[in-house]
Amino acid sequence: MNIIKFRKFWLIFSLAMVVVSIPTIIFFRLPSGIDFTGGTLVEFKPKEQMDVSVLREKVKELEEKNVQIQQSGSNQFIVRVNIADNEKSKKFEEELKSKLPDIEIVRRENIGTIVSANTTRRGIYGFLLAAVLIIMYLAYSFREVPRSVSSWAFGTIAIVTLLHDLCSTVAIYSIIGRIFGYELDSNFLVASLTILGFSVHDTIVVFDRIRENIIKNPQRSFSQNANSSINQTLARSLNTSLTAILILIAMLILGGSTIKPFILMLAIGIGIGTYSSIFIAAPALVMWFEYKNKDNKRVKV
Repeated sequence: MNIIKFRKFWLIFSLAMVVVSIPTIIFFRLPSGIDFTGGTLVEFKPKEQMDVSVLREKVKELEEKNVQIQQSGSNQFIVRVNIADNEKSKKFEEELKSKLPDIEIVRRENIGTIVSANTTRRGIYGFLLAAVLIIMYLAYSFREVPRSVSSWAFGTIAIVTLLHDLCSTVAIYSIIGRIFGYELDSNFLVASLTILGFSVHDTIVVFDRIRENIIKNPQRSFSQNANSSINQTLARSLNTSLTAILILIAMLILGGSTIKPFILMLAIGIGIGTYSSIFIAAPALVMWFEYKNKDNKRVKV
């Protein structure tokens, strides 16, 4: 496969994906869960078999607005409401029991606004810190590459690739999430950071092979070494990602509804991350190299 030959097409296509993803995320914006806004979560199990649609009708009769209910297991349900105050939370739980007397409370959580603000802030800090560390690590690890190839380019392109992965993943997840009534919670942050790690790992494998080839085969042009590296790692990348996605699909089918949003986002992210490590990372590195060395006639491009 000569992927590098059509590098401009792949990069333009990927850029278009990001351009489309940003308004898609805004238009299909998912509601923030109690992990970000603060609120109360009550998980319960009725003694008799009940349908979620019947429960929704009963919950609508409560005084509180914006009450959400979803099934979390076999005849087990979760109710979320935007109440952060402890006293109001207890009152809501009493009202819930009055409407549904034959239920067993399995779990209750009350997240204050301060805690939810910390969750949001730490999620942002976590992503920024990971990005800086990735750039520094790759710049150090690839310090032995020839001077015509900047070691900092590897880290910078890896982060650009990650931004593409997250934008595209969140856009697709937002569309599906709007259909199934998903919301943004702490699992969303965990899935995002997991996708970040998986995508970088896949990209580093390709980059490391490029480094090996340009040292072992200096007579070849940079684009030839990059294309050979992609083909040499292609089977490994596809097999690793496909194995992970198949496991996630099985969990998506057989798992409870509470983990399905998390699993779905992981599956989407891993798929897009595999695409980007093959069709974006190496082609972008070649474009960077060509731009930096366009006036140097002695360097093979």
